[in-house]
Amino acid sequence: MDRTAKTKKRISRQPAAADPPLGKDEWVRAAISMLAKDSVDALRIDELAAHLGVTKGSFYWHFDGRESLLNAVLETWRARTTSDIEAYIRHTSGTPSARINNLLRIGISPRPDVPGGPLELSLRDWARRDAKVKLIMDDVDRERISFLTQLYIEAGYAEEAAKDAALAQLAFTIGIRLIMFEGTREDLERRWKLAKSLFVPPPR
Repeated sequence: MDRTAKTKKRISRQPAAADPPLGKDEWVRAAISMLAKDSVDALRIDELAAHLGVTKGSFYWHFDGRESLLNAVLETWRARTTSDIEAYIRHTSGTPSARINNLLRIGISPRPDVPGGPLELSLRDWARRDAKVKLIMDDVDRERISFLTQLYIEAGYAEEAAKDAALAQLAFTIGIRLIMFEGTREDLERRWKLAKSLFVPPPR
């Protein structure tokens, strides 16, 4: 056997490098998916790892424990449902009515992490039993109502009427899923039709 063949043989016997751990965002996305289907109490790291096809060692590469993951989920959800959505709507061209329309469309979306979506319903249930989470939820609701109020003022509403419309829209976005929770195409279409008729003002 020549030297080249021997070298190749030695290389082939070396153990393969371990796969890199999953990224932090992948764990957060998987947790969001699981929380959208069940309660916070049901979230288990071993089940999450099995779902992702990895060991728990990959989890501890990014998180100190279960609470650390839940905090990351809360931070991600908060950003997506406040500053991220606000930035998107502000950069959406069109009238104030069109912006309100686009905001409602996001809330009606079947995605699990949208305002009022299945993830939020799990988090709101958690907030009933955890004071820290309730504070975060209250802050998020205040930010949303403040942003919605400004949109309705821009659409021509007086300030008090804009506040009322903002509160009513938020209540609808969250509450409608408790009644029409299946998320079928028919449910989505009906939600969308109701939302437009109730909350989108005519263009000025």
